[in-house]
Amino acid sequence: MRGNLLIVIFLIKVTFLFSQNKVTPKSFPTNFSNSEFEKLDSIGDQIIAFDGVIKEKKISRHNTPFYLLELGKNKRIWTLILFKNDKNKINDKIRVVGYLTDIHRKDIREDETYLKNEKYIVIAMGLVDFKNENFLFVGGAKKQRKDWIKGKIPRSN
Repeated sequence: MRGNLLIVIFLIKVTFLFSQNKVTPKSFPTNFSNSEFEKLDSIGDQIIAFDGVIKEKKISRHNTPFYLLELGKNKRIWTLILFKNDKNKINDKIRVVGYLTDIHRKDIREDETYLKNEKYIVIAMGLVDFKNENFLFVGGAKKQRKDWIKGKIPRSN
């Protein structure tokens, strides 16, 4: 019974979200792919959107998922999800939008050994999974969510 209630609440939220933002075939665009992976150094602190396959999952210090996303052969990047996501599992293909940023060594905790050899992470504000019909976005980023739905890569301001 409780499970059915949760499904109904989820459907109401999704219906409300999409009734205010028209989803089109151009919604949720990407601006980064595995062919651009070697150019991470020149991209800097920008918002990127890309497809990746979940290869590993850790729980962040904020109790949200931290995914190792594979963009292509030997092209992986850790992606911090800023919201709960119980729907996606290992080997699911997802599309994320978020900030590409340098990892600051002094900020890595002792239990985050998986980040020790990494140079960059993505701090994701949004996630879409077309196969599992999962769309999640940080609550405070309404403009960025609307932009992505309208087919634009969100801007930070």
